[in-house]
Amino acid sequence: MGKKIKELFSFRFYIKKLLELRDKPEETARGLALGVFIGFLPINGFQVLVAVSIAALTRVSKVAAAIGTHVTNPWTTIPILILDYYVGCLLLGRKACIPHVDFSSFSSILNSGKEIIVPMFVGGVFLGSIFSLISYFGLKKLLSKKVENLKRYVGKTKKEGALYRGDGEIS
Repeated sequence: MGKKIKELFSFRFYIKKLLELRDKPEETARGLALGVFIGFLPINGFQVLVAVSIAALTRVSKVAAAIGTHVTNPWTTIPILILDYYVGCLLLGRKACIPHVDFSSFSSILNSGKEIIVPMFVGGVFLGSIFSLISYFGLKKLLSKKVENLKRYVGKTKKEGALYRGDGEIS
């Protein structure tokens, strides 16, 4: 059981799942980028719902969008929210001073007031934009290699089949 849970939070597991999707590479890469962007926003508890809803409206991969939100998980949520806040303060020209805030739920963040929420959203949008672009181009490159390797394999198989039949032509 412990091994299964550990696997669910591994980077390799999610990359494997993304490569197994049957969506078009562009749809998958856009879906992942959307999910990563949403994952950086301080809307804990609603990230998957928001990402999948937007993915459905924009016709990108809903599964990839859901996977992308896992950039925030039980181990990364608090550090990412704190980073969102500090980056937001820096961008807004504010002095960062976090009062005691419970980052474990969206409602507790809301209760902390706009002094916390505004910088967190600004930082989340900024960081989410950067990391969504990185994830988009990274996954698109991986998927392109996969498609290229598959085409090469199919072409090689067709040639071998033609040679086996002795006609020398690919049918």
